[in-house]
Amino acid sequence: MEEVSGEKEAKIEPVIRKITDFPNFLEEGLVVSADSDTESNDLLEKAWMLLYDRGLFNLEDDETEPFYVATSGRYKGRLIIPFKDPEGALFFFQARALGDEQPKYLNPLDSPVKPSHILYPFDEAAASVVVCEGPLDARSLQLQGINATCTLGSSISDTQISALSRFHGKVIVGYDNDSAGDRGLRKFESLRLEKRMTKLHVCPPPRGYKDWNSAHAQGYDLKDWLKTETCRYDFNYKLSTLL
Repeated sequence: MEEVSGEKEAKIEPVIRKITDFPNFLEEGLVVSADSDTESNDLLEKAWMLLYDRGLFNLEDDETEPFYVATSGRYKGRLIIPFKDPEGALFFFQARALGDEQPKYLNPLDSPVKPSHILYPFDEAAASVVVCEGPLDARSLQLQGINATCTLGSSISDTQISALSRFHGKVIVGYDNDSAGDRGLRKFESLRLEKRMTKLHVCPPPRGYKDWNSAHAQGYDLKDWLKTETCRYDFNYKLSTLL
């Protein structure tokens, strides 16, 4: 892995941190740098603006879960979204495009875990958890004081639902307001029945918004929405969605 000269902190906080915060499964060629060259500074500014426009900074307290930006290698020009365990060790990440590049998200090539085997870190002792699709949605909810995780897409895996079956609180499915989210909810329910989990609750993002981050970025009170709109995923709910 290429060294970062001086391992200096980024000038634009909290977009990046020291390269030493990353484990060895990041392949050679990824550079997270605070160097002063024009291209790196442009990437830092783009990453900062994406995070700021989407309301993903914690503006009240010092940032404890920083983002990173890649300035070269496979993830060049992408925001690095970290997944950390309770001790603060990074065990996974997603690399999100800062522009219109496809695919929008890349996962680490050499990660010891598969995306379908993990959940975005959340409080496993809480009374409830909202399960959404992506890490930026989960972070949006967490910034509003809501316990949340994500399944890295709308198709929950057997491993992920097995982990959630051990959660003793209320599981609230909050997939996106689109057809993929609807399909994901139905699969979630099917696997829940196989695992004999407690009945699901459901609360999609606020009407008029595709996902939680879109609503959060506009200042929507997500805690109030969840309080008033969460309900059992049962026959009555399914019938109401058909009307």
